[in-house]
Amino acid sequence: MIPKKNRLTAKKDFTRVFAKGRLFRSRGISMKIVRNGLQESRFGFVISKKVTKKAVARNKIRRRLRTSVGRRLENIVPGHDVAVLVFREVLDLGFKETDASVERLLMKSGLMKKR
Repeated sequence: MIPKKNRLTAKKDFTRVFAKGRLFRSRGISMKIVRNGLQESRFGFVISKKVTKKAVARNKIRRRLRTSVGRRLENIVPGHDVAVLVFREVLDLGFKETDASVERLLMKSGLMKKR
C-alpha cells in the first residue's frame, strides 16, 4: 500500500507529468517522470479501458503495481511525480514479471537507489 502523501491524484499534476515528463518504457509498463519540488515522490497509475474493459482486471493490475512500488518506496529518491502507464502486454504478465518490470524501470530512470 502506498501512503496518501505518496499518491498522485490531482488532474493538474497528471497533466504536468504528461506534458513535461521523461518517458521510460519496459515490457507492458511505462513511466513518465518529472520533478515536483516536494520532500517525497508521488505515484499515480493509469490503466485505460483499452487495456481491458473489465474493471476487475484493471483493479488487479493497479493493486499489483501499487504493491510493487510500495515495497520499494524507502529506496526511491524523493522529489518526483511519476505516472505509471499500462499497456495490453501486462495482461500476459504474472506478479513476478510485473514486479521485475517496475524495478527495471525505477533503476533505468534513476529513481531507485542501489540497495
